[in-house]
Amino acid sequence: MHKLTLLLLAFILLSGCSSHAPTMQDVRSYCRSLSTESECDMQGNACEEYSQVLLKAYSSASDCRKGCESVQQKMQRQMAMQNCRQLFDAVEGKCNEYCNANYK
Repeated sequence: MHKLTLLLLAFILLSGCSSHAPTMQDVRSYCRSLSTESECDMQGNACEEYSQVLLKAYSSASDCRKGCESVQQKMQRQMAMQNCRQLFDAVEGKCNEYCNANYK
């Protein structure tokens, strides 16, 4: 009986440690939660762009990651983003994490 109780307790503890693949909502929430410089006024637009990229279906993780990269490139073409660089680097990393976990 004690072995079964210990086994169940270990199972419950370990199940709480399991990680899940990030969702589009996880990436969006992460993006919105980042603290940016006051001059970076495009955070909301950038977070929405990343969300749109992650709503699409991709054939591979590589294609998905290209979609993540396209957001930064698009924003860079639209306006100078030197004050938003930290935001894009962090969110692109989270976006790539999503791609790697959800596609092969």
